Amino acid sequence: MKDKLKNLLFFSYLSHGQMDKIMSYFETLELSEGEILFNEEDNSDYVCFIISGSLEVVKMTSWRNFTTVIATLYEGSCIGEMALIDHSPRSATIRAHEDTKLAVLTQRAFDVMVGSEPELGVNILKGLAQTLSDNLRSTTDKLADEVAA
Repeated sequence: MKDKLKNLLFFSYLSHGQMDKIMSYFETLELSEGEILFNEEDNSDYVCFIISGSLEVVKMTSWRNFTTVIATLYEGSCIGEMALIDHSPRSATIRAHEDTKLAVLTQRAFDVMVGSEPELGVNILKGLAQTLSDNLRSTTDKLADEVAA
């Protein structure tokens, strides 16, 4: 699992030794095709990283009885990263597009990590900020393309 995670932007600020340490804070989760990881509006208290397989991001439309797949995420993607920051309800439903294996970092494990190894926590937060910044830039580019089309 470490080999799959170490190249992710989320962990780019960690040294090799810190990457070894963080592995003890992860849990693994396996989903079967079609299984729901979480639903839109669920409480959020963990972030996941796709080790293998893929997930669909499903969003409820303004009609509230119609859903649409807005993205498919593949190996190396993270989902639910905002849970480590704002604890707001989930903004979409996440469903396994195929059998999928995930690395899960819970808010509780993250809090323990920050309490026992603050430098590790700071470096995770730097990676989280970088990930969120990249996601925002990507979303902005997509919106601009849609408006221009």
